[in-house]
Amino acid sequence: MTSLNSKVALVTGISKGIGKAIAEQLAGEGFKLYGTFNMGKAEAEALKGKLGNLEIFQVDFSDRKNTLKFVDSLQGIKFDAIINNAGVYKPESFEDFDFAAWDATFEVNLNTPLLLSLKLKDHLSDGGTIVNISSTDGFTGSFNSMAYAASKAGLISLTKSLANLYGPRAIRVVGIAPGWINGTGMNTEASFEAAQLAPLGRNGRPEEIAQLVSFLIS
Repeated sequence: MTSLNSKVALVTGISKGIGKAIAEQLAGEGFKLYGTFNMGKAEAEALKGKLGNLEIFQVDFSDRKNTLKFVDSLQGIKFDAIINNAGVYKPESFEDFDFAAWDATFEVNLNTPLLLSLKLKDHLSDGGTIVNISSTDGFTGSFNSMAYAASKAGLISLTKSLANLYGPRAIRVVGIAPGWINGTGMNTEASFEAAQLAPLGRNGRPEEIAQLVSFLIS
């Protein structure tokens, strides 16, 4: 049950992985949640049924018109936190590069967090928080998706700029750059090698990122 004094958060990409873990973490802390999904309708509906205090919206963030329509549906809602988690990873061929995939990746991973941060600025409470989920690829680059790495690098820089601009309202804009995280579709040979090389001998878990988000918006 959501109380009248509950805080309110928007979490994008809640149907699986990190986004699902964030929604579960914040719902357990009494947040009223608004969450988006694209492909995982059944998973999003199941999560809504489980959590109760979650409203879900199907949004294709690669389509700017779809994103703007979603923003319009949020009129009248005041948020304490916005968590830009939704992202897309499209493997590339270096020899036969697809600029359409590049454009779609940037639209979801970089343009959408900017658009939501701008269009919802009057819906974000003073003293609130925006959390952008980036990636270590934004620092190191990628062998398989330059678009993903470049868009995440751009998100890191965008986070810093938005922090400067939102600062006068005591709104913090912070970024998290996860490395290999289990349960996010990263079950590849490289992910297993990463686990073996990590000091802990394992990859990260979605709930660990969720706990960090909870701390950052507390």
